[in-house]
Amino acid sequence: MRMFNQPGPVNLDLAREISRHLAGEAQLLNPWTSEELIELVRLAEYQVSEVAPFSFPPASTVIPLGPREWGDAMVEEFAPVVEPFAAQVGEGAAGQPWGMLIPLGPVIAGAQLGAMAGLMAGRVIGACETGLPTGLSNRTLLVATVIEDLADQLPVDGRQVRMWAALYETAHRAVFSLPHVADLFRTFNEDYASRLKLAPDSLMEQLGSIGNDPSAIFQLDLEDEGTDLFDSSAAGPARENLSAFLGMTGGMARWLVAEAGARLLPDLDTIASEREGTLDLSDPAAQTGAMVTASPEAIAAGEVFLAEVEERFGPAAAQRIWQPDGFPTPEEIYDPVGWAARVLLNDPLW
Repeated sequence: MRMFNQPGPVNLDLAREISRHLAGEAQLLNPWTSEELIELVRLAEYQVSEVAPFSFPPASTVIPLGPREWGDAMVEEFAPVVEPFAAQVGEGAAGQPWGMLIPLGPVIAGAQLGAMAGLMAGRVIGACETGLPTGLSNRTLLVATVIEDLADQLPVDGRQVRMWAALYETAHRAVFSLPHVADLFRTFNEDYASRLKLAPDSLMEQLGSIGNDPSAIFQLDLEDEGTDLFDSSAAGPARENLSAFLGMTGGMARWLVAEAGARLLPDLDTIASEREGTLDLSDPAAQTGAMVTASPEAIAAGEVFLAEVEERFGPAAAQRIWQPDGFPTPEEIYDPVGWAARVLLNDPLW
């Protein structure tokens, strides 16, 4: 009764339980690392603001966390991402023989959210490596233990690794501070959610034992694209558009890191390439049902687009990418000339 009687579109209590189940027990943080990360984020904010072609507010607070605590925090931060999918469960069940599934919308959304937060918690340095926006709190939340482990593993000075992490998370937050970027994410995410259809037979089969054993919610199949909870056969193009958008914003964040870290991080290329080789979020275990995260291939495409626009059309043209009417469509990311035809031909300033 408590599981089905939670307020709001997403069952956040269930999401936290699943996240904690996957993230494991709390880990002790090195206080020196935590203090250094807080200072580095403030330095990163200054450095990114110096190179970004727009202004953005400083983080309201900077909090280094362990995986379990980061997962807890991300339940709140990522909740808006799954709200459209909770609504889709209700809309898909309304007026159907399986209409009794409508109350499951918050439960399914909570399960998706908790699985995503818990699975990512021990892998990523922060939200930047998921590619997803972190709500409206304007906080910078870093997984200090992952960053510390990475600093020990990579063949470069650990101080550079920590600075890189601070820059990357700051750049990611800066990109999504742009109102038109946040609006575009909501549009692509809601479009994808609207095209997923509930798969009631499979869902009823998976949920059949919950009435007698609420812990069975932990056994929900949350594989890639939610193939058992949702019918995603009509959602392919919308998913590709969302993935391309996240790749573009991820590429923009990496561009800001490269520009801001040019003087501070002599081993920036080594850090980025080594990290890309060790972090794999593309396997099914890292994809949690309906939620789409940024893929390395999509981010690389975003980086290539930025570089090609500047090389072909010059720095002034590249500045237009950051403006509302200059942000590329998913198709234009792979067609810089097509982007230029739409954005630059009628621009008297170019």
